[in-house]
Amino acid sequence: MKPAPRPVRPARLRAAGFSLVEVLVAMFVVAVGILALAALLQAATRYAKAGELRSTATLLAADIADRLRANAAGARLGPAGYDLADRGFPSPPAPAHAACTSDSPCSEADLARADLADWTARVEATLPKGSAWIQFHAGAPPAPDSVDVRVGWADPPTLSPDLPDHRSGAACPAAWTAIEPSVRCVVLQVVL
Repeated sequence: MKPAPRPVRPARLRAAGFSLVEVLVAMFVVAVGILALAALLQAATRYAKAGELRSTATLLAADIADRLRANAAGARLGPAGYDLADRGFPSPPAPAHAACTSDSPCSEADLARADLADWTARVEATLPKGSAWIQFHAGAPPAPDSVDVRVGWADPPTLSPDLPDHRSGAACPAAWTAIEPSVRCVVLQVVL
């Protein structure tokens, strides 16, 4: 007799879909990617703000440089003209001065004080802890006279307490960096 045929068993079907471990690993990879993008966005925002502040300070320094060149005689007056070298951080705005008009013309010193009043108010209004340091240097002939212009501001968001930035105040007056370690500066030397 013939043996009875064995019943054919269907091949074991593999379960379709993903296992729980695979899903958890995929979620972890996606979460790490999202966190990296969030950190990148935060850093980009921080550096964009730092660039905006540096551009503003550069424009302000260029503005006072133009004023110094336009009133070179007032710039050569030192403390009676444009000098602001004895100011702390943040420096207060220069005292208000009457505007110079065609009806009431000013001397070089009066024009310098009016320029400083307007300009230092703008520095204070547009930069966080905005400060100005302007100092005249008489040149020994044949060297020309010059004026150092420093515009400073406090920039705490760009500094990490864990990573010291040794270049943060390299161009700033020592008096400012002693008061505010996160000070940033733009420096121009104006030749008269």
